[in-house]
Amino acid sequence: MTNEQNTYLERGRALRERVARYRIMRHEELPEAHKAQYRINGIDPDTNWSLIWSFDDVADAQDQLIECNTYKGSFQTYKIVDAGAESFIERSSWF
Repeated sequence: MTNEQNTYLERGRALRERVARYRIMRHEELPEAHKAQYRINGIDPDTNWSLIWSFDDVADAQDQLIECNTYKGSFQTYKIVDAGAESFIERSSWF
């Protein structure tokens, strides 16, 4: 797959993004006021994880996990999720 097929941006169109099998997910510890606002909006802040990185090779994901925990581990929690296969997601274009 070419880069052009993998990711494209056009005004008013979607962005197609490849997400590899091994994913680093992040959970950020929020102040209580922020958590309360999340809950008002129907989001559980204690189970809210964000996709940060994805890798085809588990060793690369493990190396990145170590780096994330070294520099940000005091206020963010990271984990590797094995999704079993790559996937593609579409996002709205902001441009």
